[in-house]
Amino acid sequence: MSTAVDSMNDLLALRRLVDTYALAMDRRDAALMAEVFAPDGRLVVHGLDGSVKEDRGTPEARNEILDQLSVFKHTFHLVGNHLADVDGSTATGTVYCLAHHYSAGPDGSSDVVVPVRYEDEYVRTADGWRIAVRAVHALWYEQRTYPAAGA
Repeated sequence: MSTAVDSMNDLLALRRLVDTYALAMDRRDAALMAEVFAPDGRLVVHGLDGSVKEDRGTPEARNEILDQLSVFKHTFHLVGNHLADVDGSTATGTVYCLAHHYSAGPDGSSDVVVPVRYEDEYVRTADGWRIAVRAVHALWYEQRTYPAAGA
């Protein structure tokens, strides 16, 4: 029998899970990324152009996204809304994120800002909640450019 405390603990654990994913992205931390996914967890990326890229449910495939971020000096994934519904040992969730991608060079710097919506499926494992499927929906982007100091 589930109690209100159990439900609240599940929701807090799921929120920690999605926050940890953002931290793994910003740190480019493959080990931390592996901790948030179920062993066969999948990442499905929906591009702004309508393309869909789904990994093969392996850590190497999921970590390709970390490699893609290496072109930026810094990233900053700010997790906002997170609504989750728990049903026993599975759950679903919607997460909003504002992702900043910062680059700097001799001519100035830029920040590509992407509002993202994640549609998640979670599974409870012996090690706690993990992401079974994360669908990444980039909603739009804007590029902010800044001239070099003294330019």
